[in-house]
Amino acid sequence: MAAASKADFEGDLDRLYQLPLSEFTSARDELTRRLRAEGEREKAEEIKKLRKPTAAVWVVNQLARERPLDVQRLLKAGQSLTKSQAKAAAGTSQTFPEARRDERRALEQVAKGASEIAERAGIGSSALGKATETLRAASLTAEGRELLRRGRLTEELEPPGFEALTGLEGLGQQVAPAKPKPPRSGDRAEKRRALKQARERVRQLRAEERELAAAARAAAREAERADAEAGAARSRAADAQEKERAISDQREAAEADLDRLG
Repeated sequence: MAAASKADFEGDLDRLYQLPLSEFTSARDELTRRLRAEGEREKAEEIKKLRKPTAAVWVVNQLARERPLDVQRLLKAGQSLTKSQAKAAAGTSQTFPEARRDERRALEQVAKGASEIAERAGIGSSALGKATETLRAASLTAEGRELLRRGRLTEELEPPGFEALTGLEGLGQQVAPAKPKPPRSGDRAEKRRALKQARERVRQLRAEERELAAAARAAAREAERADAEAGAARSRAADAQEKERAISDQREAAEADLDRLG
């Protein structure tokens, strides 16, 4: 029974997060009342504390349900990127540029899906840009990947700092500085090589970050154009309907005249 109860609770959570955004609060409160009535006060309190997702987070959660394969590719690419960067920092791998390209391609694909969902729901470009940022940030940490996989993000995320790309998995986790050793003359060449590698990594990260930001802006512009085109189409449809009604009125009047003359 306990397993079934847990499964029911997980199902309730899934249904809550896949609802239209406007229905979240009322559904959450109704679920809270139901759980209390069933004597599940601890679960009821857990549900009561859930915050209504922002528009950007809602788009991300819907994407996880509608485009699971695309999201899975992003999760895999994000995980590969963190591992590759950790190895590159240790000087044991040269695969970081390739892993970065894979992550960028996966992010571009899910950004297109997010744009379609946002357009369908009437969500603007600002929220779409935040959704793209949240997708990338979630893919770079273990906790974020799990929440994204389940479509249960509750807040917007920002891509973590350099520490996340060196293999750290926790959001906000800090790197403890290593105790410095007295320099030796034989270490100077190694230090210069390490410094050169570090500069190159930073250069690559900045370049890729600029490309991803440009992709997010392009997706936002595409969504704005789609919104404008949809508005124009609705206006044309309304005009056509109005003209059709006018012609229909004229046709009915002409038929009435015909009947009288006949």
